[in-house]
Amino acid sequence: MTITLTWLGHSGVHLKIGEHDVLIDPYLTGNPLAPIPADDLPADFILLSHGHDDHVCDAASIARRTGATIVANNEIAIWYRDTHGIESVHTLNTGGGVRLPFGRVELTIAHHSSALPDGSYGGQPNGILILTNEGKNIYHAGDTAVFCEMQFIGQRGIDLALLPIGDYYTMGIDGSLQAIDLIQPKAVIPIHYNTFDVIMQDAAYWAQRVANETDALPVVLDPGGKHTLS
Repeated sequence: MTITLTWLGHSGVHLKIGEHDVLIDPYLTGNPLAPIPADDLPADFILLSHGHDDHVCDAASIARRTGATIVANNEIAIWYRDTHGIESVHTLNTGGGVRLPFGRVELTIAHHSSALPDGSYGGQPNGILILTNEGKNIYHAGDTAVFCEMQFIGQRGIDLALLPIGDYYTMGIDGSLQAIDLIQPKAVIPIHYNTFDVIMQDAAYWAQRVANETDALPVVLDPGGKHTLS
C-alpha cells in the first residue's frame, strides 16, 4: 500500500496511510511557509512531539472540526482534554506506544524543552516513531539535538527519517549528518528550517552532504511537496 507524505512547512507533516489521514505537529496559522490553511486539512489522528506553539497551534481547531484523535505525551494530551474539551486522546509517555488502525505509534526521547502555549508544563519532548501495518517505518525526530540513542531507533529499520536542520533551537546540518549516521535511514527529509530568520539553512547544501557522506537518500521538499513510500 502506498504511503504519501506532504510537507506542511516547518515540522508539519500530513501522512496519507491507506485510508487514514495522519498529521504530525500541525503549524499552519502564522506559519509563513504554510502551503494551505489549517481549515483545509483532513485528519483522523494528530500526533504531537511537544508543546511549543510552532508545533501544536492548530491541533485543537483541527481536532474539533474533524473529530481527530490527539496522540501525545501524558501532559499534552490531558491538557487538550481538560483545556480544549478534546475527548479523544491517547496519553502516552516516553518509550510507550499505542496500536492504531494504520500501525503502531511510539514516543521516543528527544533533547529539547516543552511548554504549552498558555505556559503549562508540556512534559518530556518526544520524537515519534510510526511502525505502519505495511511494514514501512517512519521516524519524526521532533525538535532535538543529536543523541547516541538514535542508534537504537535505527535498529527498528527506518525507511524514512524527518530530521530538523535549522540549528539555533535544534541540531543543525552537522548534527543531522551525525543523526543519519546513527539511524541509517533509507531516506531523510529535512524539517524545522527556513521558517524564521534564525533557522535559515541551505537545503541544497544539506542534500549534497547527505548524498556525499551517507548512504541515505536526501529528499528536499517545498512546502506542499509530496514524497511517496511504496
